[in-house]
Amino acid sequence: MLSGCGSENKPSMNYEQPVKTLALTMEGYDERGYLDCFTTPAAEEFVSSNGYNEDFVRYLYPESSNSQKLSVSILSHEELDERAVGELEQQYRKQFRRRIDITKAVKMSVRFKLYQKDVKRTDIKDITVVRVENAWYIYGGVINDFNFTSDDDATLSKTISDALDGVAGSKQ
Repeated sequence: MLSGCGSENKPSMNYEQPVKTLALTMEGYDERGYLDCFTTPAAEEFVSSNGYNEDFVRYLYPESSNSQKLSVSILSHEELDERAVGELEQQYRKQFRRRIDITKAVKMSVRFKLYQKDVKRTDIKDITVVRVENAWYIYGGVINDFNFTSDDDATLSKTISDALDGVAGSKQ
């Protein structure tokens, strides 16, 4: 359905592209495209793990339905300096036992909004993307879970939390 994030034959992309492609591949249940948003060793490690299932993309959602829409918003981003990039390369070598030459890295806070029927659910993830040669990838292991919470649940939780804070504050 969709081509992946990391094709070496494509021109240089924007650092946001792997996250946008990730959302599109989730929405289209495109497992191959989803895995292509991550580096090859990360995808290989995930596919060879005991818990791997070919339909894992369907299980990323609380309830899967045909009438759902997923959108992403970059809440914040920060380009990492040379020292931080070097640390990422070292961590990568330890985790995947392969060398990686990162030319740029950006740390982002990303909000995923899932619209299903009459319910809107969100999850916020901190994601680091790295540019290797001319392609951007999501750094680290494959994201195989999301914690989508209903906005109604979040509002209720905040209301309860605020009420408890008010009770605790009045006892002081």
